Amino acid sequence: MVAELRRLLIEPKRLADRDSNGFLVLRDDERHYLRRVLRLRAGSPVAVVDGRGHLWEGWFQGEEQLLLPNSCETTSPAKSPQLGLAISLVRRGMDDVMRMACELGVDWIQPLQAKRCTPQADFKPERWQLILKEAVEQCERLWMPQLLPLASSDHWWSMPENGDTRAIATTRVEGLMALEPWLQRQTPESNCIWLAIGPEGGWDPQEQAQALTEGWSPVSLSEDILRSSTAAIAGVATLSSWRRTTLTTEPTNC
Repeated sequence: MVAELRRLLIEPKRLADRDSNGFLVLRDDERHYLRRVLRLRAGSPVAVVDGRGHLWEGWFQGEEQLLLPNSCETTSPAKSPQLGLAISLVRRGMDDVMRMACELGVDWIQPLQAKRCTPQADFKPERWQLILKEAVEQCERLWMPQLLPLASSDHWWSMPENGDTRAIATTRVEGLMALEPWLQRQTPESNCIWLAIGPEGGWDPQEQAQALTEGWSPVSLSEDILRSSTAAIAGVATLSSWRRTTLTTEPTNC
């Protein structure tokens, strides 16, 4: 069964470059993963995903190649509404945020340069892409989250599309609606539900005021003050749970 096979994510452009017989030349890291990590032998089956909703059952051909059929085994449309996490750069914890956000089903990740981000804050997009790839393989997702280029908070608030729904996690403000009941008021027709998380020092007042002017809704994630990385995962878990109760998407044959 394909569902029982360990997965390998290969980007669509490379899958399109396989020869007329379906053979794809593997990269060094892919050969290492299949031979040394998964300990596969020549002829062993392996599931391949492209991160864009398609899955193939292929066969490892030894050191150099992977054999894939022309048509995929399964295809799945992207879930709707999409889930977006805008996360301000922090000193520690971004690797875990990337991995767990992917496992929980987030579709878009927007790193933010907020006013109160510390100079020591992590920004490692190449490493984060690798973490997301490994998380997709591990949790058997068919769609890989899109990691967007770093954006300044000054410009970000107006960037989401008009059809998107936007919430900004806020602290030290009384009477805020919690994220979960706020979500219950939203409709699945939104293009994307965005949640913005501030840095360790919190949002700058001017920065937060600008977000509210641009239509972001302030929400609370906890009665207590959470670390930025904790707040991000708590928020994504709530978003994912809400979408799961409003959407059912079944994979289909290609």
